[in-house]
Amino acid sequence: MEPPPADEDRARRPARHGAPVTAMLRAQRLGEGVVLDRFLAELPRLTTDPKMISATSRRVLAIATGYVDRAAEQGVLDYQKEWDRRLQWRLSVVNEAGLRIGATLDIARTVQELADLATDHFADLVTVDLIDSVVHGHDAPGTSPLVLRRIAQASVAEDGPKPTVQVQELHTCPDGSPSARALTSGQPSRYPAAPTDSAAAVGTHRVHSTLVVPLSARGTTLGVAQFRRHRNPDLFEDEDLFLAQEIAARAAVAVDNARRYTHAHSTAVTLQRGLLPRRTAEQSAVDVACRYLPAGAQAGVAGDWYDVIPLSGARVALVVGDVVGHGIHAAATMGRLRTAVRTLADIDLPPHGHSGERHEGLGPLARARRVRPGQRIPL
Repeated sequence: MEPPPADEDRARRPARHGAPVTAMLRAQRLGEGVVLDRFLAELPRLTTDPKMISATSRRVLAIATGYVDRAAEQGVLDYQKEWDRRLQWRLSVVNEAGLRIGATLDIARTVQELADLATDHFADLVTVDLIDSVVHGHDAPGTSPLVLRRIAQASVAEDGPKPTVQVQELHTCPDGSPSARALTSGQPSRYPAAPTDSAAAVGTHRVHSTLVVPLSARGTTLGVAQFRRHRNPDLFEDEDLFLAQEIAARAAVAVDNARRYTHAHSTAVTLQRGLLPRRTAEQSAVDVACRYLPAGAQAGVAGDWYDVIPLSGARVALVVGDVVGHGIHAAATMGRLRTAVRTLADIDLPPHGHSGERHEGLGPLARARRVRPGQRIPL
């Protein structure tokens, strides 16, 4: 006897659902035992010859054992092929996530990339909520109920279920809901249907399988992602949950990087604006017009500054400075240097020595230039 063609799909099915190969082999042995028991029970009805019954039993056992051995060997090969294919698919999705998610320091774009990737491969509907304070670059609060902001969502079909909470809307996370448990415990979960909390509602469409995965990075839970199926008839398996965790972890790290960058950038901008002169001092030596334009937003806040310092004797000091680097340290260094220049200017020290050498107080920070009345000076 040869195994039927359907055996190949039966052997691949456990691999697709994450079941071990031993489950398939155990089922084959169980089926063999059931068939043999029924066949041997029928032999006494056909003959009373004990020798014939014994010979027939041995023959049937040999045929059945040989059949099961061949079927099991081929089944293990088919199972392994499907297992390897699923593993390669999972690795390819994870690699794609590394390329598609977190290419920028934009929080909304990062979580939208997560939602789009999931709907492209294994989910029918994805929603991503972040704790509202995280969106603004602050630490996650410990208060309850948590206030979440819907940042991204994606669906495989325009006519599919629509979440009742739309993008950029605020909503609370009730205690005891799947989202609240994920945010509190940091553990993902799998449900055979849509969770019951109002933020997860998708209208009248039937959602038959849901994954709830927290977004955590560096010991901080930032939000939660929900993956649903309504078109794909298969329920989410443990393998799908592991995959969702992997891509969610990548997205969480990218969100945390963007959050930290946003916080550091806003702090540096505030510091720099506080240290730069808000208006030029009134004086009679020259007419001054100034404007500060950063070279580019990509580089971030740097330590560039300008200053106009009135001096005695109808004189004025025009200062343009630059600190190498970007961020808070560059802005703070800029503030210290600006204060040093003003201090040295207040005691009327020249910017360089009489013999052309730089004064040790200012060093290379300033250069002297004689200005004629009415002359324009580019800074």
